[in-house]
Amino acid sequence: MNSKHPGHPERKGIAEHVRRWGAVYLLLLLFVGSWAGQFLTQLAEFRSDQQLHGEPFVWSDYLVDFFASTFENWQSEWLQLIFQAILLLGAKHWIFRVDAEDMERLERKVDSIAERVGVDIDSSAEPEPERAESSSPGAAS
Repeated sequence: MNSKHPGHPERKGIAEHVRRWGAVYLLLLLFVGSWAGQFLTQLAEFRSDQQLHGEPFVWSDYLVDFFASTFENWQSEWLQLIFQAILLLGAKHWIFRVDAEDMERLERKVDSIAERVGVDIDSSAEPEPERAESSSPGAAS
């Protein structure tokens, strides 16, 4: 039995797994569902075209047509995704340049104040417990 979740360890483990991976499963379900929808609608259209031309339905002909349209669609989607990624990377430097300049300005001010006060900012951000206690023996928190 799992000591972390007494009572129903399997249920809590599943809930944790779904909470962590639920979006992946949802996207996978949407992908498979849309691909199955494409398969069925394209199958109906292919059969209709075959009947219209008086030709028999052949699975191998359909599968070639189905995968050709699938890869054509995926190629278009990947091209769009790559183009968007390139644009966002370029825009990131343009959009966030001002934020970086502001952050550098603030860092210079903090460094200046720390220098006036006599604090070394480059050392550890949190004091070690022994130093904090020994430097202020009478201070109470």
